Amino acid sequence: MARRERIDRVLANQMDEVERRMFFLKITYGKYFSGLEAVEPLREKDDLRRFMMELSRKGMPTTRERHRWQSLKARMTSLEQYWKRNLLMIERGTHPKMQFRAMQKESERNGKPVTIDERLASRREARESAAREDHELRRVYDTFVAARKKCGQSADLSYSAVREVLRGQSRNIRSQYRCEEVRFKVTVEKGKAKVKAVPVKT
Repeated sequence: MARRERIDRVLANQMDEVERRMFFLKITYGKYFSGLEAVEPLREKDDLRRFMMELSRKGMPTTRERHRWQSLKARMTSLEQYWKRNLLMIERGTHPKMQFRAMQKESERNGKPVTIDERLASRREARESAAREDHELRRVYDTFVAARKKCGQSADLSYSAVREVLRGQSRNIRSQYRCEEVRFKVTVEKGKAKVKAVPVKT
């Protein structure tokens, strides 16, 4: 007769809580991307991350619990990647829903439908904006690496990693200060190079 694994009811309830919060976070992000929510749910996402980290430290005693936990972590990773792609498109002005709403508003203001040429121009502007953003982040990265070398710090930093950190900071600051733009500047404090993010309200 096969031996039945004991079920940790407290752990099972905690994983139920993770699943529930993940579900509502997914809905909230959907509303944010659709324009129904004005602010990205960063606090809820960070709270869920911390909760999952604390739960992960406890360990999963049975095969069933380990399998469920791995599934939950994989689902969260997939959701975060999806949200990151959408946030990047919003920053660059290339998100389909954002473009559609912008064209609808423009159409309502002008009292006439948006033409194909105007749509193409909007997409071209979005691509140019993305190129400008990448150029500015590259400039900050180069300046930061050069400053670290002068300070005797390690300069073994990949551009993609620094770029993701700066983009994350930019999202957080825009959400916190309700600003349209964030600028970065490299400073040296106490012999260490740092990148400071400055909110710009227009």
